[in-house]
Amino acid sequence: MVLVLVLTSVTVACGTSTTATPATSPTQVPTGTAIETPPTATPTQAKTPSMGPLVRVEDLVFPVELADTPDKRIRGLSGRVSLESGTGMLFIFEKPERFRFWMREMEITLDIVWIGSNCEVVDVSENVPFPDPETPLDELPRFSPESRAKFVLEINGGEAAESGLGVGDAVEFLSDIAGKYGC
Repeated sequence: MVLVLVLTSVTVACGTSTTATPATSPTQVPTGTAIETPPTATPTQAKTPSMGPLVRVEDLVFPVELADTPDKRIRGLSGRVSLESGTGMLFIFEKPERFRFWMREMEITLDIVWIGSNCEVVDVSENVPFPDPETPLDELPRFSPESRAKFVLEINGGEAAESGLGVGDAVEFLSDIAGKYGC
């Protein structure tokens, strides 16, 4: 179970539902390209599906699961033994904060992409390791961005570096969430 702790008196957890995520990889799409056809497993695919929530970071598009309510943020990716390559979970918060995430009973390494309310990547916590299951909660490391974030995109560990994703990258929400949250 991955837990999220907001020091601003809000506690949330990264968790997961047990539903399967479609097999895809981040899809590179030039900015302004129409969303038309389903992607293949190549990260250089020019078009993406028009179904389901999508997050574009520069020219990469990630199909995502949403954690847009307190219950979903608490559940997040907990219980997940894997995350399909090129996909992620997008945490949506009501206001920007310096959230602190902590891992518990997690079985996969993650990259945490912190996104500001200006729809730019403000920080990336790369290769956040999963702890030993016996680690007491008060001894778990905490991960937090350098700047306030309103959104958090969790992807597989190493995918941010492999794809060149970094601070200052523009973020846009597509498909089901286009225009809904300000990005």
